[in-house]
Amino acid sequence: MHLLTKLFIVLVSLLAVMITPLVAVNAVNEASFKSKWMASNQGKNAALENLDAEQKVRMAEAAAASVQVKELELRIAELQRNSDGKNAEVSRLQGELTIARSGQEEINARIGMMAETQQAQQKLGETLVVELRSLRTRAVDAERQSVDLEEELGIIKSQLEVAEAARRALQEEVQQLNDERDQAVDKIARYVAYIGELPSARAGAAAGTLPADRNLSSTVISVRRSEGSTLAEINAGSRDGVQEGWVLTVADGSKFIGNLRIIEVDVNRSTGVIELEDANNRGSVRSGQRAIARKGQ
Repeated sequence: MHLLTKLFIVLVSLLAVMITPLVAVNAVNEASFKSKWMASNQGKNAALENLDAEQKVRMAEAAAASVQVKELELRIAELQRNSDGKNAEVSRLQGELTIARSGQEEINARIGMMAETQQAQQKLGETLVVELRSLRTRAVDAERQSVDLEEELGIIKSQLEVAEAARRALQEEVQQLNDERDQAVDKIARYVAYIGELPSARAGAAAGTLPADRNLSSTVISVRRSEGSTLAEINAGSRDGVQEGWVLTVADGSKFIGNLRIIEVDVNRSTGVIELEDANNRGSVRSGQRAIARKGQ
């Protein structure tokens, strides 16, 4: 075989070997290029759609701008008419100002004539103002005194009403206590007639009592109990007229509880011995109950 033929065969073989990978690469690249081409077409279509949308938006904006331009033109025409009207009004006002200035000169002349009269009136006015201030001061003082008197009268009336209400309540309470005391005394008299005089009553009589020289209502503020006796303290003392030997009636509302014989008196406190207490039937003496003295008892 000829040498050239052999060389040609070798070259053809080498070319076949080299072409095979290229064919494979071409097949792979064709699919890739096809996908890229399709993606590029999709992007182009999207860009065209966006371009159409932007063109529509621009057309809408142009239409709106055209409408605004027409509105502005109408507004400018209206403002021009208003400006013409204002100019005419200014001209009219200038004419009126000229007339007013001429009238002002006449008024100034009249003012000059009235100046002397005004000075005399000013002096008279100052005199009247001084007198008016004096009268106003006196009126204010009188009104202030009247208000003070009315306030004092109102306070006195309110105090009188409170005192009257307290007096009525105290009278009702004293009347109730008197009735209950009479009932209790009657009941004690029947007991004494039936069973004889009680030892505590005889002890109280032996100790001696002093009749009260006034009516007095006080409150029990403390109670001290021991085996031999029961002591109670009230919120009334020598400044209220309380004296040793007084016998006060202790009551719980309208209920008779017992007697309190005063044995020690301070300025605003007094201490006494509880007598005729019946814890089982009438209840015990305790803080908050009333201790009442009756004049002559």
